[in-house]
Amino acid sequence: MMLEKLSEAQLDAIKEVGNIGTGNAATALSMMLDKKVEISVPQVKVIPISKIPFLFENPEEVVCSVKMELKEDMTGEILLIFDPKTVKTLARVLTGMEITDITEMDEFTSSMMKEIGNIMCGSYITALAGFTNLFINPEPPELIVDMISAIISEISIPLALAGEENILLVETIIEIEGLEEALQGYLLLVPSVDSLEKLLKALGM
Repeated sequence: MMLEKLSEAQLDAIKEVGNIGTGNAATALSMMLDKKVEISVPQVKVIPISKIPFLFENPEEVVCSVKMELKEDMTGEILLIFDPKTVKTLARVLTGMEITDITEMDEFTSSMMKEIGNIMCGSYITALAGFTNLFINPEPPELIVDMISAIISEISIPLALAGEENILLVETIIEIEGLEEALQGYLLLVPSVDSLEKLLKALGM
């Protein structure tokens, strides 16, 4: 329940962290894709974890998620989630190949998606650590292709045990040179209860 206490000013601070992190991620992705990339953060909000599946057209949809465990001063997880349409577009930009089913990505495409997640989650964590002076050490990224409901149920269990039902949702919009349509991703920050107290303190609570 603690996340509900976040003020507008604190959410703005977290959004600013997002802007710094995504700015760094855009630079890294531009080099990776050899195209101009811009990433923006339209909003940051506290949302019940049970509502996450309903951000997608089909709550039972199979999505692509990159998850990183957080260690040291902040423990918990950070996830980046892309819907199938975004994954297929990124795969085409990265490899020039069309994929019809994201559950059948080849090893190269899977490693590229994992690296995109690594860049975006890592950039956000680096920015958050710099903003809060907390030492946050992310574990290597894990790629999960599964139903959004299955991914969310796995991370909601430890939250429920701790009496927390909300997470921080950082919306990201990715614009890649040559693509008419912007791509959307969702960054989910899921700190442990102890880490959340440290985060709130660092944000001036």
